[in-house]
Amino acid sequence: MDQIYSIKKMRNEEGYSLNKIVTETGYDWRTVRKYADHDVLPKEKNSRKRGMMYTKGFGGQTYGEIVDHLLFEDSKEKKKDRRLNKGIHRILKEQYEFDGSYRLVCQYIKDTHNEVKEYKQYERLEHPPGEGQLDFGNYRVSYKGKIKNIKLLVLTFPYSNRAFAVALPRENKECFLSGLKFLFKLAEAVPKTLRIDNLAAAVVQSRGRGKEAIFTDDFNQFAAHYRFEPIACNPFSGHEKGSVENKVGYIRYNFFDDIPDFLSYMPFNDWLNQKLEEDSARIHYQENFLISELWEEESAQLLPLSEMDYPVFKYKEVKTNKYGEIRLDDQSIHIPRIGRNRKVILQLFWDRFRCVDRMGEMIYEGPRPYIGESQEIDWIEVFKTYRQKPRLIIHSKYQKFIPQKIKSYLLETSLAERNTRTNQLISLLELYSLSEIEEKFVEIVLQTTESVEKDASSSLVIYDALSPKVRAK
Repeated sequence: MDQIYSIKKMRNEEGYSLNKIVTETGYDWRTVRKYADHDVLPKEKNSRKRGMMYTKGFGGQTYGEIVDHLLFEDSKEKKKDRRLNKGIHRILKEQYEFDGSYRLVCQYIKDTHNEVKEYKQYERLEHPPGEGQLDFGNYRVSYKGKIKNIKLLVLTFPYSNRAFAVALPRENKECFLSGLKFLFKLAEAVPKTLRIDNLAAAVVQSRGRGKEAIFTDDFNQFAAHYRFEPIACNPFSGHEKGSVENKVGYIRYNFFDDIPDFLSYMPFNDWLNQKLEEDSARIHYQENFLISELWEEESAQLLPLSEMDYPVFKYKEVKTNKYGEIRLDDQSIHIPRIGRNRKVILQLFWDRFRCVDRMGEMIYEGPRPYIGESQEIDWIEVFKTYRQKPRLIIHSKYQKFIPQKIKSYLLETSLAERNTRTNQLISLLELYSLSEIEEKFVEIVLQTTESVEKDASSSLVIYDALSPKVRAK
C-alpha cells in the first residue's frame, strides 16, 4: 500500500508523468499506469470452499455434509461412543464410494470441528518382553434389535503391542477370572507380570500412603496357579498401564464405531479376536517391524500354560421368598420343587448357575439372568436429533434398528415432509413403543394423519406391504 500511495502522490500532487514516475521509482510502466490513473478499491474475498469434501456426491449431498451429519449425531453421544476420524473415513469409503484420503477427512474435521485440548505430560515407561496389562472397557452392541451393554476384558503385551479381548456381561469375580483364563488360552501363554487396575474383583485394598495393594484370596490363588506376578497400579494413574488404556480406545474406535451385531458371547469373541489378529499385520507404532513379528519374538519370553484347567465358580447361600423365588443379579427367579422360605446354595459360574439343596442334590440349572439383558433405545431423543438434521437418518448408526415400515415412511418423501413425519412419530412415541407403531402401522400412523396423500404411491396397501429394501435419498 505504501507503493501505491507514493505513485498516486507523484501523479496527482506533484504532476509527474508516467515515464518520470517509472524513472524515479524503478517500477514497471504497466504497474505505474495501473495505480496512477485508476482507483484501487478493496475487493471482497471469495470464500467458496473448493475440493472433494465440498463437491456434490452421494444423494446430492457433499461429503463434507455427510461428515457434518455423522459428527452432529456423535455430539449427542458420550465421548467414548463417538467415532474417530478413522471410523468416519471408513464409513465414507464403504457406504458412500468416497475415494479421498484419510488426511483429507482429518483436515476437513480440523477446519470445521476443531477442539482445543490440553494434555497432561507423563514420563515414558519402558516395558520389557513378557509384561502384560489388563483392563475392562464398556461397549455397545446390537442384540435382537436393541442396544446391549457388554464389557470387554482386554489383555495387551506392550513390547509387541499384541492384544487379545473377551466379551463378558459383568466385572464380577466369576467373569473376571473366567475371562482372564480365556485370554491366556488365546495367547497360548501367560505373561510373567500382569499390571491391573484396582478392580473390585481382584483388589481388596488399593496401593497408597506407603501401603502395597492387597489382592483377594481368589485372585492370589489364580495367580499362583498360572505363576504370574500381579501388579496393581497406583490410584488415578492410568498412564502406568497406558498400553491397555490406548488399546481399549483403539478397539472401540476401529471395531465398534458402527455398533456391531451380537448373537452370543462365544461367536462374538471369535469375530473380535479375528479382527485383532488381522490388525497385528501392521507396523508397530515405534518399531520398524510388524506387530506379529514382535509378538513371535515376545512369545518366547512368556510362561507356558498350565496343563491343569482352573475351575472358576463361587458358592452363595440364599433363601427363597414366599413365592418360591430367589434373588440373583437383581432379578427374581422361580425355583421349582423347593418351596417357600427354604435355604439353598447357588454355585455361580460366569454364564450360568446351579441350585442345590442342603444335601447337595441339584435342583435347578439355568443361565445367569444378566446374559440376556438389553436396553431399549431412547427413540424420542434419537428422532429429535433427526428433526434437527433430516438428512441424518440415512447416515445414522441407529438406522438399522428402525423397523422397515417406519424407515420407508420417513425416507420415501421430501425433506420438508420428512420433518413433519418425524414430529408425528415423536408425538406417537409418547404413547406407544416403536415396535407397537410398526406392528399397527396403518392403524396408528397412516389412518390418523392428514399429511399422507391418498394416491397410488402412498396408499395404505403400499405401506402395509413394503419390500425389505429402502431407497435412500
